[in-house]
Amino acid sequence: MSKEKKKYLQYFIVLLPLIDFITSICTWNNYSFSLGLFLKGLFLVYATIYLLRNAPKKKIFFLMGIYIVVYLTYLYMNHLNLANECINLIKIFYLPTLILFFNYYENKNITKRTLTIVCLFYLLLYIVPFFLGLGHNISEIYPNKELYLSYFYIGNELSNVFIILLPIAFTYLLESHSYLLKGVYALFIIIAMLLMSTKTFYASILMILLYFCMVNRKKVLRFIKKNQIKTLVSCLVILLAIIIYIPKMDLTQNIKTSLEHYEVDSLTDFLTFENIDHVIYSNRLSFLKNVHESYQESSPIEKNFGLGRVKVNNLKNVEIDIFDIFYSIGIIGTIFYLLFFIYVLKESQIKEIYKFTFVLLLIISCFTGHVLISPFTSTFLALLFLVSKNDKGKMKKNILLVTNMYPSKEYPHYGIFVKNNYELLVKNNLTVDLAIMYKTHGKLNKFISYVKMCGTSLLKAIFNNYDYIYVHFISHTPAGVIIPYLCSKNTKLVLNVHGNDLVADTDADKNYMWLSKLFLKFADVVISPSKYFASILKNEYKIPTNKIVVYPSGGVDTNKFKKIEKKEAFQKSGLDKNKKYFGYVARLEKDKGYDTLLLAMNELNKQKKLKDIKFLIVGSGSEEPLFDELVTKYNLENLIERKPLVSQEELVNIYNAIDALIYPTRRKSESLGLTGLEAMACETLVIGSNKYGPSDYLENNKNALTFTPEDYKELVKKIEEFLKMDEKEKNKLTKNARKKSLEYSEEQTKEILLKVFK
Repeated sequence: MSKEKKKYLQYFIVLLPLIDFITSICTWNNYSFSLGLFLKGLFLVYATIYLLRNAPKKKIFFLMGIYIVVYLTYLYMNHLNLANECINLIKIFYLPTLILFFNYYENKNITKRTLTIVCLFYLLLYIVPFFLGLGHNISEIYPNKELYLSYFYIGNELSNVFIILLPIAFTYLLESHSYLLKGVYALFIIIAMLLMSTKTFYASILMILLYFCMVNRKKVLRFIKKNQIKTLVSCLVILLAIIIYIPKMDLTQNIKTSLEHYEVDSLTDFLTFENIDHVIYSNRLSFLKNVHESYQESSPIEKNFGLGRVKVNNLKNVEIDIFDIFYSIGIIGTIFYLLFFIYVLKESQIKEIYKFTFVLLLIISCFTGHVLISPFTSTFLALLFLVSKNDKGKMKKNILLVTNMYPSKEYPHYGIFVKNNYELLVKNNLTVDLAIMYKTHGKLNKFISYVKMCGTSLLKAIFNNYDYIYVHFISHTPAGVIIPYLCSKNTKLVLNVHGNDLVADTDADKNYMWLSKLFLKFADVVISPSKYFASILKNEYKIPTNKIVVYPSGGVDTNKFKKIEKKEAFQKSGLDKNKKYFGYVARLEKDKGYDTLLLAMNELNKQKKLKDIKFLIVGSGSEEPLFDELVTKYNLENLIERKPLVSQEELVNIYNAIDALIYPTRRKSESLGLTGLEAMACETLVIGSNKYGPSDYLENNKNALTFTPEDYKELVKKIEEFLKMDEKEKNKLTKNARKKSLEYSEEQTKEILLKVFK
C-alpha cells in the first residue's frame, strides 16, 4: 500500500472524533444525512476490497457472499425495507470485517500514541462545550434522566469509546516522560468522570483501575511500602471526595429518580425482576420480552432470517447487542455472524491490555447496546488489533530536531548544515523526528511558519518519549518545546547556537537576546560552532565549560570539496581561462564585507593593478541594490562577474577556478564560516577576516592571508602581497589550508556530535 494511502487512513482515524462530533450535531438538528455513517461505510468498502485482494484465505468470503445473496432475496421477496435492512447488515458485520482487515493491514504509524491522541481529542470535544455553557443534556430526550452529552447524541456510544481508548491511553501515559501530558490527561479524565454519569462507564473505570493494579501489583506494593503516609492520606482524600460527591452525581440522581418513580423503598422492593429491570437495565429486559414474544409468533422463515431491523425498531430495540442481532437477522444470520466472528478472532492475535479491553467491551455488549453494531464504537474496537500488532513495548525515540532553517527546493542551501546533522544522526542508527521551518518571505508567512513549527514541536515533545530535544537557533525556536521539556523526565535539552541568536547584529536582534539567555539557562548541552562563540557563551552568558561542546556545524565534506584540475574547473564553471579570478562567496548583507571588497577593488583599479583580473561575486541578498550602487559609483562593472547562489557541486568548480577567495566578513555573529573552510579544502588560498568565527582556522602566512575586516586598505595590501607571491609560497599556504580543513571535515568531527547523543 502506498504511503499516501496510509497517511489518509491515519488522518481518518485521528479525525474520527471530529467526524462523530459533526455527525451528532447534524442528528441534534434533525438532518437525515449521516456524515459518520457515510465515511465509515466508504472505509468498510475499502477494507472489503483490500481483504478480497490481500487476504490469504478467501473461502470465508465466498460463504459470506452466498449468505448475503440469499438474505437480500429474502428481503426482496418479503417486501422488507431494503435500504434499512442492508444498513443494519453492514453495521452487524462491520466489526468482524474491520478486525480481519486490521489483522492483515500494515501501518506502523498507527500506534497506542495515535489512540491516546484520539482519546484526548474526544475528551476536548466533550469537555470544552460544557465550560462554554454549550451542548445538550439527555434530559432533552428522556425528561427523567440527567447526563451531559456535549454535542454527541448517544451517551452509551461515547461512554463505550472512552472505555476502549482509556486503557490504551493509561498504558501510554505510564510510559510517558511528559508530566504535562499526564497532568492534562488526569484533569480531563476526572472532569469526564464527573460529567459522564452512566453506570457502564463507572463500572468499567473501576474494572480498568483494578486491572492495572493487578498487572502492576509489585510496583504498587513497592510504592505503598515506600510511601505509606502519602498513600494513606491520598486514600483518605479520595474516599472523602467520593463520599461528598456521590450524592451529587447525575448517576445518583438518575437512580434516585428511578427508585422514586417505581416506588422502591427498601432492598426487598428492589430485589424483584421488574425493579432490577427498571433501575439497572433501564427496561431492556422488558423490551427483550416484547421482542421475543413477537419473534415466537412469527413464521418459520422469519425465525430463520429475522424480523428485520424496522420491525424490531417498531417493537423497541432491546439495546443489548447480541439480542438485537439475533432478532433482526434470525437464526441463519446469527450462525453466519458467529462463525465469521470466530474465524476472524482465530485468524487474529491480540496482546494483554488490548485483549482485556476487547473482552471488557464484549461483556458490556451482553448488558447494553452500541458496542458490536455501532460503527461509532466498533471502529475503535477493531483498531485494537492493529495497535496491538504495532505495540513493541515502551515507545521511545532518540531525538526531536527543531529548527527554523532547513533546506527547501527553492532554497537548497539554506540551513544545509542542519540537514547534514540530521543525516549524520540517522546514518548512525538514531531515531530522529523533525519539526522544521523553511525560509519564507513576508512577515505574515514567517509568522505562520513559526506558529506551525512551534505547534508541531510542542505536540511532538508532549506525545513522544525523546531522549533529547535538539534545537537549532536558540532565540525563537525553543519556544514550542521548553514547557514540555521542563515538564518531562529523562529528556535532555541540546541547544545549537549559530549567529545572531547569540550575538546581536542589529537593534532588532537585541530585542531577542533575553530569550536566548532564558533558554540557555535550561540547556543540558550547548553546541557552539567555534571556539570564538564558546568564549562568548562562557564569558557573556555564564555557561559552564562542561556544558559547551564545540562542533563546526556539520563540518566540511572534504570528499566533495577537493582540488581538481584547473582546466576542468574553468570549463565547468564557465569562467574565462585567460583571466585571474578573485572570488567572493557570501550573501550581500550588512557586515558581510562586500563594501570593504569594493573599496579595495576601487583602490587597486585606480592604481591600475587589476590587469587581466576579474572578481567573481557569488551570492545575493537584501543589500543587492546598495551593492549595485557602489559598483556603479566606483566604475567597477568591467571587473565583476556575477552568479547567484549556486549548488555545492558548482562551488567546488568555482573554488578550483579562482586564485583566491576574499572573505571579508566583519559580522560579530559570524560563528564559524564554512565558506572559508570549503575553499581551503579545495586548496584555494583564503584572504580573510582575522576576527570572529574565521579566526578559529585562518592563520596569517601559515594557511591564509588575514586582515582586519573593517580596514579596506589592509585588504589592498593583502591582495598585492598575494599577487607578488611565488608559486612555491602559494603552494605551501594552500597545502596547509587543506590540512587545516581536514581537521574540520565531516569524518573528523562527526564523533563530537554523536558523543552528545550517545
